[in-house]
Amino acid sequence: MSSVVWILGGGGHAKVAIATLLSAGASVAGVFDDDPEKKGRTLLDFTIAGVTPPADWWQEEPRTAFIAIGNNEIRKKVSALKAEWAVARHETAIVHPSVTIGAGTLVCAGVTIQPDVRIGRHAIVNTACSIDHDNVVGDFAHIGPGATLAGEVTVGEGAFVGAGATVTPGITVGDGATVGAGAVVIRNVAPGATVAGVPAREI
Repeated sequence: MSSVVWILGGGGHAKVAIATLLSAGASVAGVFDDDPEKKGRTLLDFTIAGVTPPADWWQEEPRTAFIAIGNNEIRKKVSALKAEWAVARHETAIVHPSVTIGAGTLVCAGVTIQPDVRIGRHAIVNTACSIDHDNVVGDFAHIGPGATLAGEVTVGEGAFVGAGATVTPGITVGDGATVGAGAVVIRNVAPGATVAGVPAREI
């Protein structure tokens, strides 16, 4: 993977991705955003160059990119682009050597990931969250800031665990499910369901 990375997405989440990549020693080649009104705006110290180039531009030569978009569904759509996908892992993250992290995934500042965890592709492991042993976090999932996953939790593809939520040991959060901020999950969450509260209940 190249240490020079193109950023796809020009919103607030992109600031976090850029800061994370820079902390890991990568360089940012430029920023694209598919909202044409953002062209020319500055994001941290980088100017948004315009909309994402077409597929043939990415195939002219190997180019490395990172999808800096918080929305799980949009991130999945953009991942169809034929680029080489960077992993963005902040220098302050504590990640056990046995952990596997898929291409395109973001591991933010202050994160702790314990032994034998598997993180999928293009997932977001957000600021200061804690993922304990033997967890599985699916492709395109998002673990929010300050969330805590106890041991042997499974978070499905495209699922979202909100800021400050706690998921107790052995729980499964199904594909595309949403766990509200601050929730305490003590029962499995069905695919596509939304739960909130203490203890968490479907809403």
